[in-house]
Amino acid sequence: MPADQNTLDGSSKRRRGRLRREAQETTAVRTYEVDDELDNDEDEAPVKGITERKGRATPGRRTQEIEATQSEGNFITRTVRGLREYFQGVRSELQKVVWPTREETRRLTTIVLTVTIASAIVLGIISLLFNELFTLGLRSPLVFGVVFVLILGGFVYYLRTNNRRTPSY
Repeated sequence: MPADQNTLDGSSKRRRGRLRREAQETTAVRTYEVDDELDNDEDEAPVKGITERKGRATPGRRTQEIEATQSEGNFITRTVRGLREYFQGVRSELQKVVWPTREETRRLTTIVLTVTIASAIVLGIISLLFNELFTLGLRSPLVFGVVFVLILGGFVYYLRTNNRRTPSY
């Protein structure tokens, strides 16, 4: 019988159910209970696994090795071993790094330096303007009043023009 007909008539699912029941009988492991209705139903997938869950995660090999080595030796040997493992881990991680080419490094360095210099110039100009404003304001309080009114007027103008452009939903 071709494989397509096997899956259509459900005989492969029945065979899997029979194999599962045989495995349950031959092993001394507690197993999940399997309903016969699931085996005959073509729409549902068979239950995977035959052993019961442990209720905890299985520790990995690396974790077991770490637990075993942490209890061995005195304070100095454990410290030296820990430092050695740390540097071995750093070295292995550095070997995984994909380093940029010389051209990429130059291009990225140029971008970073350009943005840094432009930001420094803009912030320097803003700092100079505020410094001069406060110097003038301390000499004459009228300057503070005029600047405050200009800033307030600009803010109100911005709010009024911004409200007209946005939809009201």
